[in-house]
Amino acid sequence: MSPSETLSIFKKLRKAGNVMFRDTSKKRGVNSRSLAEKIRRLEEERDKLLEEVKVLKEMAKSKASALEREVTMLKEEEMILNELLRILDTTTDQIKMLSKRFKTEK
Repeated sequence: MSPSETLSIFKKLRKAGNVMFRDTSKKRGVNSRSLAEKIRRLEEERDKLLEEVKVLKEMAKSKASALEREVTMLKEEEMILNELLRILDTTTDQIKMLSKRFKTEK
């Protein structure tokens, strides 16, 4: 039985009169009106929490997307820097060779 169905039953009982229910675990009477109110409050709290979870999920998705874009940019930057280092190494080697050749020609 869903909480809203239970609430509906309690509302009907409340209209019939102030019915008391016995809580077997605590051995005390529970007023149907207070029980119905407690159920209503809990349902409202559940709805608020579900909405908050929804908002948090959207925020997490947004942050994950931003992080994914950043990682992609960093990978591209790494490739570019590796290529530059390769070019610099090649250029440095060529300069050394030319320098040696120039010295030997003199």
